Amino acid sequence: MSVSEDREALIVERDFLLSSLDDLDRELAAGDISPEDHAELRDGYVARAAEVLRLIEQERLEPLRRIRLGWKRAVGVLGVVIVIGAALAVVLASTLGERLSGQSMTGFDPRDTATALLAEARATNFSDPAGAADLYALVLVEDPTNVEALTYRGWTLALAARQNPDEDAGAEQFAEAVDLLVEAVTVDPSYADPLCFLGIIQYRFVGDADAARPFVAACLAANPPAEVRDLVQNLADELGVGS
Repeated sequence: MSVSEDREALIVERDFLLSSLDDLDRELAAGDISPEDHAELRDGYVARAAEVLRLIEQERLEPLRRIRLGWKRAVGVLGVVIVIGAALAVVLASTLGERLSGQSMTGFDPRDTATALLAEARATNFSDPAGAADLYALVLVEDPTNVEALTYRGWTLALAARQNPDEDAGAEQFAEAVDLLVEAVTVDPSYADPLCFLGIIQYRFVGDADAARPFVAACLAANPPAEVRDLVQNLADELGVGS
């Protein structure tokens, strides 16, 4: 059975279990089942439903984990991403600055030190990705769920990994980059930028078109800024997303 078939079966089971829980409650209310039997059956259904939901979440995140597997074989072809990476970094830095003008998206007061760190980091996203990554890390010390800092530390670490002459150290940077982007998606699934980056990394860095497609589709569905959409649309066209 394929991964998609496994996930479909789990979703069917989840829906059955949730429906069964509703049926149990109706039967109890109608007096068709004793409170003791209701409690025993409900506990069993709830336990299995929780396990199914956990398995569904694992299936959902599996493409994210697979990104890390192709790192070493992709080292030799990372130069392909340089132009796209540069353009996207510049575009996202500028559009993000517009989106955050006067107020941080994650709620910082504009006078906060964190806001100044974010602004400085955005200015050096591509020219000095390792330095920018350090600045985003400082923001995360005080605000570990800052979705901008999670996203852009992840992206700048991925760019820094490309420049790292030490393959093992680069692989560690790359692994952390993916973990941060996954965390950003978890914090705010509606935020387009980490989805865009994961799609680009999966396709351009790792060479896994099948795993890249859902990220690119999700990126476009999350309504990224027009400039970002134009860049990612080219990737979507290559992958046949939306066609």
